[in-house]
Amino acid sequence: MSRLAVVTGSSGAIGAATCEHLAAAGYTVAGLDLRPPAPGATHRHLSVDLGNPRAVTAAFERAAGMGRLAVLVNNAGVYLARDFLDTTPEELDLVLAGNVKSAFHCAQAFTRRIAATGGGEPAAIVNVASISGRSGSPDAAYGASKGAVIALTRSLAGVLARYQIRVNAVAPGIVHSEMSDRIPADRRRHYLDDIPLGRFAQPAEIAAVIAMLASPAAAYMTGAVVDVNGGLH
Repeated sequence: MSRLAVVTGSSGAIGAATCEHLAAAGYTVAGLDLRPPAPGATHRHLSVDLGNPRAVTAAFERAAGMGRLAVLVNNAGVYLARDFLDTTPEELDLVLAGNVKSAFHCAQAFTRRIAATGGGEPAAIVNVASISGRSGSPDAAYGASKGAVIALTRSLAGVLARYQIRVNAVAPGIVHSEMSDRIPADRRRHYLDDIPLGRFAQPAEIAAVIAMLASPAAAYMTGAVVDVNGGLH
């Protein structure tokens, strides 16, 4: 049976690039996203509301028929450019649901499917955090949610080791994407001035690190958060 990688937010910039990297590495790839993929995508698409735990469970049941679950990439995310005092309770709930709850529920569904089949084979979860989860952000809801993703990563690394599931995260800086285009222009210029490498990341550069963390090359890594930010700290 082929090895299956599940990637959430698969129609976004980092998600689509990650699907391509994992497909090139020999995985069958299932992408979970409400948006359809771009034409010519290399993965199988499942339309899923990641904010609905029952829908997530059903999606993993469908995906499990495509191959042996081996990799989960929790990439789906929500970014709102909102100052702290302007953030409404509804917006806070939206960001936490999109960035934290979706990763939690997908990790649960992934692990339950592996446990139900007896496990025995090494598997990996890679969560997409952010530099904002380490250093904070003017968009406080987003920064708090990505900090929670980092804490979730370290918590799950200990909890899931008994299932031979490694759990790591990447913490990107600014990446060329629709999401980063919503960062206010003055802040984008400030960030660019502070990046030693002098540019924003390409999605494929983040995807390459995700694929490495999912691979046997990282077989002794768990609970790690890898910065991929061009030197922006």
